[in-house]
Amino acid sequence: MQGMRDLRNALVVALISIGLTVGALSISLVEFVPQAAPTPTNFLFPSPAPLTATFTLVPTITQTAGPESPTPSPAPTSTSTPPPPVSCLPPAGWSQVIVQAGQTLDGIAQQYRTTKESLRVGNCLISDNLVAGSILYAPAVMTSTVPACVKGASGWINSYIVKAGDTIYAIALNHYSTAGLLKSVNCLSTDLIRTGEVLWVPNVATRTPFPTPLPGSTVTTAPTQLLTETALPYTATTVLTITPIPPTATPTPTVPATATSTNLPTLTASPTPFPP
Repeated sequence: MQGMRDLRNALVVALISIGLTVGALSISLVEFVPQAAPTPTNFLFPSPAPLTATFTLVPTITQTAGPESPTPSPAPTSTSTPPPPVSCLPPAGWSQVIVQAGQTLDGIAQQYRTTKESLRVGNCLISDNLVAGSILYAPAVMTSTVPACVKGASGWINSYIVKAGDTIYAIALNHYSTAGLLKSVNCLSTDLIRTGEVLWVPNVATRTPFPTPLPGSTVTTAPTQLLTETALPYTATTVLTITPIPPTATPTPTVPATATSTNLPTLTASPTPFPP
């Protein structure tokens, strides 16, 4: 009895398996049935209209300079200098220098008492072109600058107004000074002065200028006293010369002593006033 039950179950399972297999085969056959290709249909498309080229002017905006609108100016173009690499460190003791407009590498080197090659190596530059506003490193020692000339001096006043015909030498002479000192106090490098210019002069009384004769006038000079020489009478001085005679055995005539007179004239000049 148990055997029949097992056989029946096995048959049921076999039938179910056969049914599933047949269904799967039928489904696969339905999917792969070839379908007839559709008949192509010709469609007529309208021909496109011919295209004509049309030039369209793009409006340009013209800026009108008004009282409140600034006039645009083109931005200046500058040649950029590649920045130094990060690994490039400035030498010890060098300070930062901001490049100004118009400065060159040669000018900065001359200003800081160094060479262009030294600046190029110290800043790792690959060209000599500089950009205004960039930062360079230069030695801390700067060139000595000449102090600005300051006009004026102790004991001098700024009060003399140059008149037409004045010269440096005439002004210095009238104020008991020299032309070189006058130019030095007034920071003048040449003898050129302008009419109306105010100069520093010594605070002293000026010389009295000589009067200039007017046309048609005559200048009468005071008579001068002449000195005359008056010869005084001379005196004669007599000088006696005595010559001793040695004694001899034979009497010889003796020569009497002679008197020699020497006239020594003396000339004395005395001033004699000339009668007016």
